[in-house]
Amino acid sequence: MTPKSNQTIERHYFELFRRVYPLPEGQVKYGDRPDIIIEGPRRVGIELTNFFLERGSLPESEQNQKTIREDVLKQAQRIYLTEGRKPIEISFSFNKNHPIGKKKKLISTIVDLGRRLEAFETGEVSKHLFEDIQELSFVYVNSTLYSDPKWRSFQVYTVPIMSVQRLTDILREKENKAKNYSKCDAYWLLVVVNFINPAQDQEIRVDGIKLKSDIYEKIIVYKTAFEHVIEVKG
Repeated sequence: MTPKSNQTIERHYFELFRRVYPLPEGQVKYGDRPDIIIEGPRRVGIELTNFFLERGSLPESEQNQKTIREDVLKQAQRIYLTEGRKPIEISFSFNKNHPIGKKKKLISTIVDLGRRLEAFETGEVSKHLFEDIQELSFVYVNSTLYSDPKWRSFQVYTVPIMSVQRLTDILREKENKAKNYSKCDAYWLLVVVNFINPAQDQEIRVDGIKLKSDIYEKIIVYKTAFEHVIEVKG
């Protein structure tokens, strides 16, 4: 399946948002810098961004660790199966307090764990069998034979409260890029929380948060599915 482009994803979020929030009069146009422009009595540009809990540049951020986990398990299972071993399914939960750093070493240790689990019956694996693998917190093996078994990651998350500091950081990052925007009468910043993504999901605060911005007339936080909308400026 071809991954969706950023513009397609942004358009999807905005179409959801406009169902629950009144927009200024005018025609909606999609583009870039800013992402949306409303052509009406006032030309309003809307910059859309996602509210990730951590900066994507951090190796320990959930958006990076999720990709790394999937790659580690894919490579470990491939090595395991090339040895002609029993095609079992294994589910792994990773320890967020010990983010993955050395991928090759972890792949090797997970392959070795798979070899030891080959003869196990279906069920939760005792922690003493993988206590030397700090990156793991839980392992479950399914000994049923499948034609296309999977080694997969599953995580249990707690939903944090929205961080004002993180929102402020996002605002400043966007303000620094605003000089490249098309000319508009006003600009809005729409910060989207995709609840289904654990790297973003958080409880939206509604306790009178106010942020200052010389660029954005409105700063709006919108959480998908729940249709939570708050204005922190405007």
